[in-house]
Amino acid sequence: MNLKALSLYDEFFICAYCAYCVDNEAACPTFRSIKHEIATGRGKMITARYLAKGLLSEEQGLAALSEGLFQCTFCGACSEVCLVDIPLTEVYSELKALVQKYLPEGTKRSFRHLIQSNNIYNLDQEDRNFWSVDVEEIYEKWVNKKADIGYFIGCVASYSSRAASAPVSILRLSQKASNPISIFSPDEYCCGNPFLLGGNFEEARRIARHNIYLINQLGIQTLIVSCAGCYRVFTKEYPKLLDFNLPFKVITHMEYIKNLIEVKKLEPINYKPIKVTFKDPCELGRHCGVYEIARELIALLPGVEYREMENNRNKALCCGAGGLLLANYPIMAEDIAKRLIKQMEDINISLCLNSCPSCQINIDNTLRKMKSPIKSVDITDLVRDRMIE
Repeated sequence: MNLKALSLYDEFFICAYCAYCVDNEAACPTFRSIKHEIATGRGKMITARYLAKGLLSEEQGLAALSEGLFQCTFCGACSEVCLVDIPLTEVYSELKALVQKYLPEGTKRSFRHLIQSNNIYNLDQEDRNFWSVDVEEIYEKWVNKKADIGYFIGCVASYSSRAASAPVSILRLSQKASNPISIFSPDEYCCGNPFLLGGNFEEARRIARHNIYLINQLGIQTLIVSCAGCYRVFTKEYPKLLDFNLPFKVITHMEYIKNLIEVKKLEPINYKPIKVTFKDPCELGRHCGVYEIARELIALLPGVEYREMENNRNKALCCGAGGLLLANYPIMAEDIAKRLIKQMEDINISLCLNSCPSCQINIDNTLRKMKSPIKSVDITDLVRDRMIE
């Protein structure tokens, strides 16, 4: 172990132990759940500082850091409020590479699945088209088609029936708009986010090379993604992993659909009133600064009354699913989601709109357990409801 070799080593000694990252607005959702200091930004920074100064043995320090790093949703709220501007999530990423001997079982299981099957569910590659069963005719026309616009589906939407509605909506809306796009889901791999969240950068690099090769082979100039994690990985992580700028533009599915509506390729047919809110995904919002596109898209939908949660945009509450927390500590992930759902109930809405399949599913699971009448759906499901008979 060589802590001094880390590029952000000096940040360990900048932490002022001020507690802004502990309990300030949206900060540290896991601390609010378990009240354990190691989960907080300052808890991890002080532990790393003590380890660097020899006040903890390597085994003690790395084991404690692993506990804190993987009880973290990687939501970025701590970085947002840090009084001395420590890039905390970047520090966490570096530290995770040092704790590979101390990984929790959920993370190790995710790694095994990705190495064996290139997806987080350890399912066959041929099953990656599970999502397309309801749009098979469109899919067959567009699969591996050379086109300027392509669509990266991602693991959760590919294999989870609840998240599959997003790519189905994208294809149906694209067909309605006479706007064919390229689908390469039979060959795509996971974006690699679980490897990055778990500190295995070499395996993430292998996956990145594979996906970039596929996209380039199809001549794609603009890539649509409907997962906040995939968006962060493509826009922020791939350029660092591969040491070059991507030869194509990456946009969210919300921006893609908004553009189709604005140029009148899609026009509304359903004006039925409905009250909705939007859950800002951590990896899209605090990590990438994308906040307004969802609200701009919702404003284009007739009959939709938008209500903002108390915590929104850079102060938005985490859903609890991020950072591999759901894989390692599902009860904690559910507890975090309950706090978010309380804010939804306070504003009396029918739909929670998402642009992250992990948010959508964790919120949906928790809503069902709470027997809440609120539904959790991808934002494109509402668009399809307004635009297609």
